[in-house]
Amino acid sequence: MADLDWAVFDLNGTLLDPAALSAALPAPCNGEQAGLDLLDETVQRAMVDTLVGQYLPFADYLRSAVTRRLQLAGLTAESGVVQAAVETAGRMPPYPEVPDALALLREAGLRIATVTNSTTATAEAALEAAGLRERFDVVTGSDRPRAYKPAPEVYRSGLERIGTDASRAVMIASHGWDLHGAKASGMATAWVARKERLFLGSLSEPDFTGSDVLDACRAITRA
Repeated sequence: MADLDWAVFDLNGTLLDPAALSAALPAPCNGEQAGLDLLDETVQRAMVDTLVGQYLPFADYLRSAVTRRLQLAGLTAESGVVQAAVETAGRMPPYPEVPDALALLREAGLRIATVTNSTTATAEAALEAAGLRERFDVVTGSDRPRAYKPAPEVYRSGLERIGTDASRAVMIASHGWDLHGAKASGMATAWVARKERLFLGSLSEPDFTGSDVLDACRAITRA
């Protein structure tokens, strides 16, 4: 593995905690895992459009997923409730260990970026709301390639925007499918096991693993 210059993060569910999205939903849709489940459903629909050559902003898929979740629960999907949930998803708080993890990477001499399925503007605003924007050298989203991870064009577009070769960057994510795409694009990978707990054997094995973001970043810096 080449020396690493860049730590590239997934944003939603890796750095930012979807529990806030759960809390924004009315009962009985506001269970502890509701936010994560909605993000998973949103990503799935975005992936489908990428496969068939179509594109909508990530928030549109989330809006559809929230509407469906409310309707399945027998609730009226009032536009104000749906919009409030979408807006909450754009200002989710960071997981508690994230500031220390970013500081550790910076101390180790790594530059920091995010390549996210959110649009660039949404990601910029979300990091600003989380108090993290100044920690990032580059923020880039799905609107540049008009596609969604794990499609290879998303990683290529992100690396072009960052201005580095894939071999000089490590992708850090809580989603095995995201790391599978990053690995196929030539990046090193670091898995945050918080959500999935056990790595799926059919995916490319990550180079680093940690129980949370800080633990994963410690594994990177030790190497």
